[in-house]
Amino acid sequence: MERNADDTFGATGDQGSTTGGSSSFGTQAQGMAGSTTPVGSADYSSSAATNPSGSLETSKVDQAKAGVQNKLDKAKEKARELQSTLADRLDAGAEKLRLRNQNATLSTASGAGSSVDVASDDRMAQVNDSVARGMHKSADWLRNGDLKADIERQVRDNPGRTLLIALGVGYLLGKAFRSDRR
Repeated sequence: MERNADDTFGATGDQGSTTGGSSSFGTQAQGMAGSTTPVGSADYSSSAATNPSGSLETSKVDQAKAGVQNKLDKAKEKARELQSTLADRLDAGAEKLRLRNQNATLSTASGAGSSVDVASDDRMAQVNDSVARGMHKSADWLRNGDLKADIERQVRDNPGRTLLIALGVGYLLGKAFRSDRR
């Protein structure tokens, strides 16, 4: 006997009902999908007709695919949030550097200092401004850039340098995560 779509043997429909469970073999009865098939024969009018190997396995595979897609969508959303948060923090850090630079410039201008101190402060102001501009550019790139396209372009334009960087990063990560067994 074959197993029907409602996981019973023999007749289609609910067991104990008058539509199929109490009929005898060879008679016509209304099955699961509303079709009339001889009781005891298989009813292939549902999704089993499209997949003769079994719809139960297909539905489990579809559920697994949906679950994986759902988790992938959540991970992408989390990455976008993290990217946005990082960009905001870079902008905030750049703004703090600029404010610190302005405060240092104001205090240097109001105070009397030696020419060496003024030259040193000017150099620090230039470095702080340069770092702040770099942080702001990085934040803009995180918000508007396409990481995948940038990496592909980098690999295509400089494959040797990219390989060396990847090897160096891999070596450093290996050293960092290796446990000291001595």
